[in-house]
Amino acid sequence: MFPVFITSPYNLSTSRRTMALSMLSSSLSFSPAVSVPRTVARAVAPQMAVEDMIGKYSVKDIVWDPLNLATKYDINWMREAELKHGRMCMMGVSGFLAVDGGIRFPGAAFEGISAIDAHDKMVESGHMWALLFAVSACELRHFFKVVPLLDTDWAGVEPGNYGIDPFNMDTPQRRMSELKNGRLAMLGFSGLVTQAALGHPGYWA
Repeated sequence: MFPVFITSPYNLSTSRRTMALSMLSSSLSFSPAVSVPRTVARAVAPQMAVEDMIGKYSVKDIVWDPLNLATKYDINWMREAELKHGRMCMMGVSGFLAVDGGIRFPGAAFEGISAIDAHDKMVESGHMWALLFAVSACELRHFFKVVPLLDTDWAGVEPGNYGIDPFNMDTPQRRMSELKNGRLAMLGFSGLVTQAALGHPGYWA
């Protein structure tokens, strides 16, 4: 099944095959995809510099990049991943707190389940298949959108912009808020899961 996707009409190079497999496998394991080296992503044309992007953290509004990742990887790819994972973690934190706060789907299969136990319980009951299908469909759509851009300058494509804004809320201030809240949610979700897995009471205990 996987080789069919990788050898599709895009005629991907070896490095792009590797990235494609990483993205597809991540959709099935719910783990983040790895980044594409800048040396590959910049083979066609130069990309937007990190200094030109919003989201700089400092009182002086300078780039905070102690590992110097912006010079090693495709910055557009990294911003796409940052926004995507930030959005998922914002939903994850909300869902985690909601479940532990007593808000669950109706039905006996969902009664008395904590957020940390939800995955295993849903696998046992078979409900996880519906979520796996939905997530895989979204990841596959994203796969075909992003992979063709990996050897380009992303001309005409803005990282993280899927054209979904029914209420016309897009402003520079809200974009900055999304980045900050997404970064905080990634840290927050990691802390919630770690605390729960170690057996400590959650927020609602």
